[in-house]
Amino acid sequence: MRPIAVILSAAAAFAVFPLSAQDEVAAETPAQGQQAAAGEEGAAEPGANPAVRKSDTKFFYTLPTVSRLEGSANVLKPGARDWEAVEEGRFYPLGSVFSTIGEATRMTVKFGAECSVVTRGVATFGTRSQGLSEKSRAILLKGGEVGVKLPRVLPSGMFSVDAPGFTVVDLKGNSSYRYVKTGDGDRASIRCVTGELAVEGRHFRILSMRAANEVSIQTSQDALFTGIYGVRGDCICKLDQGLVKIRDVETGESHIEPKFLEWKVSPQTAVRIQRAVPAIGENMAVTIMTFDAKGTMKNRCAFAENRFEINSGELAPHDKTSRENLAKKAAEATAETAAAAETVEVAPVEEPAANAPAAPAAAGDAPAAETPAPAPAAPAAPAADDDIGF
Repeated sequence: MRPIAVILSAAAAFAVFPLSAQDEVAAETPAQGQQAAAGEEGAAEPGANPAVRKSDTKFFYTLPTVSRLEGSANVLKPGARDWEAVEEGRFYPLGSVFSTIGEATRMTVKFGAECSVVTRGVATFGTRSQGLSEKSRAILLKGGEVGVKLPRVLPSGMFSVDAPGFTVVDLKGNSSYRYVKTGDGDRASIRCVTGELAVEGRHFRILSMRAANEVSIQTSQDALFTGIYGVRGDCICKLDQGLVKIRDVETGESHIEPKFLEWKVSPQTAVRIQRAVPAIGENMAVTIMTFDAKGTMKNRCAFAENRFEINSGELAPHDKTSRENLAKKAAEATAETAAAAETVEVAPVEEPAANAPAAPAAAGDAPAAETPAPAPAAPAAPAADDDIGF
């Protein structure tokens, strides 16, 4: 009986082992599935921007919420005609416009755990209306002072600040904005507090603004004028200079490529972009000028959009000082040329004195004939008919 009991216990052990192994595999399968799902969530979709991943949704809530309100504020929901009072702790749909009332009002709208927009005093901004599948977020400046707080590790393309004349992109860290409507357009102040950001606009791009950098951008109401003015710090502004045709000397082939000018925007310097609508066609005529801290023009170019054959390249400065210096140099050059043409240098001829002795003859020379002294002039006789005047 004892051998039979041993055999039965061994058979039971072998029967339990596969069952336990199956249970272990079954227990691991959900974890593997979760890892696979996480891998798929972290991978970018085909054709999508690699900087924007599905896993980036952790930075933002589905809807923004008013986390703090000191004072009073109103909100205009998308599709609504009337404003209503803002309620602290409530979520609002994307596309809503928030407006604070009173200089002492402070409001914080959170887009995520570490992403928020803070208003101070009287200010108005809107959120971008978009679908729930869109992972990025954006606000629109409408007036007043607005601050943006974002994590330093936020991927590029996830948050932007829009205004009629420019768009702030690639934000990381904290930044502040002051937007004011003027009689003929608007004026905005952009300051990078921490981290970095970039600014894009028509015919220009400020490549990177770092901590404590500040610029001011003015835009006309018809968007035909843009002025960029340095306030604090230095940053590089990439300016369009139209299209140029480049010819390869070796192959003789030609290709068209855009041309750019990199200008350092520092305090008191300026960039002015003027546009003109053509009478025929849709390609604008553009003039871009840069000025140093003294107001002296340093660069000037004019071109037509999308037309490489209409491009002036760099033009001579047209400020008053340069014109006066150019006119002065031209007048001096003209005077020197006229004097050189009219002046003929003739060597002076010395006449020998009447009583000076003749110079001694050199050896081998023939004796010079003595010149008799001139006789006193005789009184002129009356001329005859056949005289010729002697």
